[in-house]
Amino acid sequence: MKVTIKDVAKKASVSISTVSYAINGSDRISEETRQRVLTVAKEMNYVANSNAKLLKQKKTKCIGVFFNSWFGPIYSELVKGIEHIVHQQGYDLVACSLYGETNSTAYKYLRDQMVDGAIILTSTFDDEFLKSIASDQLPLVVLDREIAAPNIYTILIDNFGGAFAATKALIASGSKKVHFFGGPQDSYDNQKRLDGYIAALGYYNIGFDSKLLISSDFTENTAYQQMKEILQTGEAPSAIFSANDEMAIGILRAANEFGIKVPEQLKIVGFDDIRMAELIMPRLTTVSHQKSEMGQLAAQRLFDALQGNQPEELTMLPTKLITRETL
Repeated sequence: MKVTIKDVAKKASVSISTVSYAINGSDRISEETRQRVLTVAKEMNYVANSNAKLLKQKKTKCIGVFFNSWFGPIYSELVKGIEHIVHQQGYDLVACSLYGETNSTAYKYLRDQMVDGAIILTSTFDDEFLKSIASDQLPLVVLDREIAAPNIYTILIDNFGGAFAATKALIASGSKKVHFFGGPQDSYDNQKRLDGYIAALGYYNIGFDSKLLISSDFTENTAYQQMKEILQTGEAPSAIFSANDEMAIGILRAANEFGIKVPEQLKIVGFDDIRMAELIMPRLTTVSHQKSEMGQLAAQRLFDALQGNQPEELTMLPTKLITRETL
């Protein structure tokens, strides 16, 4: 017997419109209510789209990749890796940016199974929503977060270890006061890199000072402006660990404008090893990881699941400190 939206509403003790809001990711209801409704819908095997049964029988031959508005060089390389495997398998790639807000089109792609599988690079889809739509017919691969659930596969980089090595190298070079330029607070990568930074301070018995934390957004221009504001106070940092290379490049721009010599007066280490890290002057010391390879692995995990294999539920990729001219 087919489960209807009315059945879900009755069991969840809510109105039909509330069920619709929950499934469509609307902000008209509370997060607690939305998650409760999604759980009930999942338990009842409710399928919102009348065409979903047909879609299950006939593959779309499309893979979706969903990302945030701060889609930069690091993710461009990652998507190239995804694209390589997807096209190799004879599938098309559908990309959708969520701009950090609820996007009904993006939700529709997943909820109505308009793709055969998806790679998630955004925190806009919360864990409960992803758990509610993941199935053997719609496997998901998540990056930059951890979700333990059936049909969801996680691929991470060793953010903690990379940040630990970067901060440790700055301290070992003689810098006892290391600033941390961080990205968005809801970024999993940023949090793990902050954890690695704090751990390295502890390794050297250096007390954690929240005044040395600069909250930024992973973009070059914002970090450039923030560094200029710091330098205008007359208190120039002597060492900075930047949670990504784009911010590090912005910091270097500001330092250059103020006549600060790198690495003599300011040492800086970035993270990601984007192409520009090796092209700028001075060349940026940074933490490298397998970007394109990570994308390829994410896509391969997805196809393994679609083909009925049992991919690893969690994979951690290594990082490596690349020493250049800013340390």
